[in-house]
Order: sequence, then C-alpha cells, then structure tokens
Amino acid sequence: MEKKNIEVIVAKKAEGDLDPAKQGKEGAAPSTDEDVGGRSIGGYVECPHCHSIRYVVVDYEGEWFNCGNCGRPYRVWV
Repeated sequence: MEKKNIEVIVAKKAEGDLDPAKQGKEGAAPSTDEDVGGRSIGGYVECPHCHSIRYVVVDYEGEWFNCGNCGRPYRVWV
C-alpha cells in the first residue's frame, strides 16, 4: 500500500460572536465540482475540539467554520 503525508494546519477554537455571513465551507475532502480560485487557499485542518481532519477553503485569515464531525466552530489562520 502506498502512503502519502499531508500537511495539516491546527485550527483554533472560535470565541465570541461569529458573523454568519463570514462563515466558510468545509468538508471531509475537497469538493469535485468547485475550483479554488482567486486568493483562496485549500488545505486540511485539524478541528481543535474533536481532532478530526477537515478540508477547508480559506478566503481570509481568521475565517471560521463549523466542524462537519462535531458541529463546533473553529477558526483558521494560515
């Protein structure tokens, strides 16, 4: 079996009031129907709550996401 390593960013727990308009989309793997464009960066992050590995597309520093595994919010800085 061939093995590959991926770089994983450790996300930070989100605190305070979160603006729903600034929530990003995440999933267990990259979407096959959308491309990362412009200044967006796609990559894997580790949820700071449940430690599952999630795939996110980050449009700006500090963007927040809801974990698809545990449902709790987290923020990403790249």
